[in-house]
Amino acid sequence: MIHFVIGTRAQLFKMAPIMLECEKQGLEWRWIYTAQHKETIAQSLETFQLPLADYTIFDWDSEAKTMGKVWYWFLRILLQLSKGKKIFAGYTGKKHIVLTHGDTLTTWWGALLGRLYGCQVMHVEAGLRSFNIFKPFPEEINRLITFRLANYYACPGDWAVENLTKYKGVKINTHQNTQLDTLMFGLKNCDRSEAVLPNSKYVVASIHRYENIFNQNRFSDILEKIKFVSDSFIVLFVQHPATEEQLKKFNLMQNISNSKKIKLLPRLEYLDFIKTVKHSEFVITDGGGNQEELYHMGKPTLIFRNETERQEGLGVTAVISKLDDKIINSFIDNYKDYERKKLVEYESPSEIIANHLKGMGYGK
Repeated sequence: MIHFVIGTRAQLFKMAPIMLECEKQGLEWRWIYTAQHKETIAQSLETFQLPLADYTIFDWDSEAKTMGKVWYWFLRILLQLSKGKKIFAGYTGKKHIVLTHGDTLTTWWGALLGRLYGCQVMHVEAGLRSFNIFKPFPEEINRLITFRLANYYACPGDWAVENLTKYKGVKINTHQNTQLDTLMFGLKNCDRSEAVLPNSKYVVASIHRYENIFNQNRFSDILEKIKFVSDSFIVLFVQHPATEEQLKKFNLMQNISNSKKIKLLPRLEYLDFIKTVKHSEFVITDGGGNQEELYHMGKPTLIFRNETERQEGLGVTAVISKLDDKIINSFIDNYKDYERKKLVEYESPSEIIANHLKGMGYGK
């Protein structure tokens, strides 16, 4: 049996194409949901025409969008580690494999659960590094823990493979991130979206990383810079649940909502987001997945971070701002220089992973 462990929407988006490819190849799989992100998950499943989770670790009406809720949720799922037999529906041992993704708390929790019950563990999107333990925090630590627990590493490129040299597991070079398969699905289907777009030039802003939104001074600075961008463009500011929560907590909501050229949007469903980004001038983001997607779309990208664990797009479509006004101003003045043609032909990373799973005898 192939077990997918998923906790966030981003993980679902990047695991969905592997799940669909396994289905296509007739491999038996199921998925386990930790509910780290709860809101809109049903819509996301509908987008990819995937079934509800086979097992939900923690059933609640909220999601881990404040630090208090994060630790409450994490404590609850740690207590569930003793129920592995039930969670895996009896499919435990070396004949079965757990696929866990990325760099969240769910990532290493899934890997640990698999190892505790004798399963093999594959880390998808393995080998990405910022090489700074506390930036981003806790993502870099989550990755390092998962590296120690994994048996197989699905690495999105040579650089990621090289970063895992000291780890003994089997490295599988998928050449690209599975996010690319998701993006191609999104571009093919985004015309189904009913998202209403501005009639004039606009940019999209998507900020959600803990390092940005849980530090009041840094978050305030980011909002001021977004307001500066709005002097030249309409800004569609996508509010992730955690972002909205921190805007309210720090009394910053009015500060940004008073601007006539900043439009606050709820977190968008995937096809709505792709359609909105596709027609934008450029994107301001702190998301690693966004960085990759936008590179493949050829979309100019201004990254509101100091470091990134990804190489895609840097100096080509993307600039790391470090929240430096000079870098930001230069990008705004010259953003067209970072525009490229979108990727057309590629080898599917999800198909590479499914082929390896099939070749190793999992899911049969």
